Amino acid sequence: MKYLRLLIIITFFIGTLNISAQANLSGIISYESTINQKKVDDYLKKRDSLVKQKSGEFMVQSLDAIYLNSKPTLSKIIFNNGEGLFKVETDLNLDNNDIAQRAARISAGGSREYYYNTLEGTYLIKECEAVGECFIYPNPNLEWELTQESKQINGYEAFKATRSDGKVTAWYAPKLPLNFGPKGEYGLPGLILELEIGRTIFKVTKIELNPKRKVKVKAPTNGKVVTYEEYEKIIEKAKRSVFGNN
Repeated sequence: MKYLRLLIIITFFIGTLNISAQANLSGIISYESTINQKKVDDYLKKRDSLVKQKSGEFMVQSLDAIYLNSKPTLSKIIFNNGEGLFKVETDLNLDNNDIAQRAARISAGGSREYYYNTLEGTYLIKECEAVGECFIYPNPNLEWELTQESKQINGYEAFKATRSDGKVTAWYAPKLPLNFGPKGEYGLPGLILELEIGRTIFKVTKIELNPKRKVKVKAPTNGKVVTYEEYEKIIEKAKRSVFGNN
């Protein structure tokens, strides 16, 4: 019991220090995302069996484009005094037939804006593509499981954390006291340098701390503010209107 109490106190103390440190930092974090090689390997194992299915050749052509021919997608977090904003940079001025880049961009976050305000504990998502109208809703609380597994990333010691039964893996750097990362991920005691989520893997490419030019972060505006539950109902209703109740 004494050990548990001490662990809680230490965790709270570190969290308080991180929040204080974030208030004195500004900068730009650049990421590059690609298809996770594990997912590519899984697809290649199934590829031959997919070809044999009805309309399999057409499906495999599309999947080949997504898994084998997509290019890296670029994204950034800008932050200042505990506020941050993540957006995908790669433009969508693509040919309509460029399935690979469209899929890669959507997997990286699409046109969504992910807003972080660590001082106020506010985390928001702005979505404009799903149903043709812009919505702003809270980013749900993320429950992480921390491990002692570590590796070096861009000169920083990064530790592994997982959530959603291991479906999401993050590598964070305690020496960078920013508790956010790409695609709305947050809540770890350090900046997320690498993230595996779905079929996408994000890797940090550049870290600019306290640059000479002022970094301005604006909370999302020009959208209908709803709760997360309300947004889910809106999306579910939109799906039923397209696909029916089956």
